[in-house]
Amino acid sequence: MQTLRHRAVIYPEDGLWVAHALEMDLIGTGATGAAALRERRANIEAQLSFAKQEQLNPFTPAPVEIERLWEETNLAVLGLGRAKLRAPARSTRLLEWTEVQVSRIGKHVFVGLPADFKELRQ
Repeated sequence: MQTLRHRAVIYPEDGLWVAHALEMDLIGTGATGAAALRERRANIEAQLSFAKQEQLNPFTPAPVEIERLWEETNLAVLGLGRAKLRAPARSTRLLEWTEVQVSRIGKHVFVGLPADFKELRQ
């Protein structure tokens, strides 16, 4: 069975927690890391659904700085590298969607977009 996987690095910023998806450069924010992850998951599903509907590539990598943050956080968790986690600690997660879940994502239909939206995104 095929699955879809997305990595996220979770970090505090301006009083909120941010969950930044590396493969799609999407974020979720919340009062807690878990809330930020939930919002990020919803944003990814919306992006995937929209991309399928419009026949677009939904994948845009996150900036290099976010990729480095993912790597530094994982090294720090393992006690390797120069990075040291400080409170509040950063963390990383891997979210996974099954083939059935992915097929359901594409069934959401977006409505209410401006008439010139296609021109705006080109």
